[in-house]
Amino acid sequence: MSEVDKLTELFTRFPGIGPRQARRFVFFLLRQDAGYRNTLTRAIQDIAANIRQCSLCLRYAQLQAKEPICDICANSGRSKSELMIVEKDTDVEQMEKSGAYSGQYFVLGDTLSLTGKKSFIREKELASYLKKHGDELEEIILALSATPDGEYTTEHLALKLEEGTSIKNAKVTVLGRGLSTGSELEYADTRTLEHALKNRA
Repeated sequence: MSEVDKLTELFTRFPGIGPRQARRFVFFLLRQDAGYRNTLTRAIQDIAANIRQCSLCLRYAQLQAKEPICDICANSGRSKSELMIVEKDTDVEQMEKSGAYSGQYFVLGDTLSLTGKKSFIREKELASYLKKHGDELEEIILALSATPDGEYTTEHLALKLEEGTSIKNAKVTVLGRGLSTGSELEYADTRTLEHALKNRA
């Protein structure tokens, strides 16, 4: 396998990137000067060295030295009685931009697939989180994308949460109208997110 083929294969692992677009990325990099390529290399090395996973919400963030939790989880001004479960780190970022929510988060990392495609959600980690913090919660908000897989995962989690014993005092809600069918949370504008959050049920 040539060096071009190796890098092409690596780019195809990016979400939504097929072989043709991956190939374009490779030749784009080849056309750039050495300074650009070196800057890109350093940026990749820096993100690997400085970005870590929060031990509570499991999102990736720039954590303080020897600090296991992110700035959101460490913020004493945020509500401990609300937990929003989202699919991706970018969903957290988008919800924070809306300014409509001030509780805690948990990042699932994926959604379950209706088609049988291999998928992974952090269900065990969520169960562990709820075992430790469930007594503090009054509401768990399932804020997954309005896609078939997102809705399937929402139904799965809602059933699991209702059957569980760690959240006896917490109600389980989902985002309300505002998110159109098939839309992903990270692409929703802040006003839509605010409306969906206000109308959760």
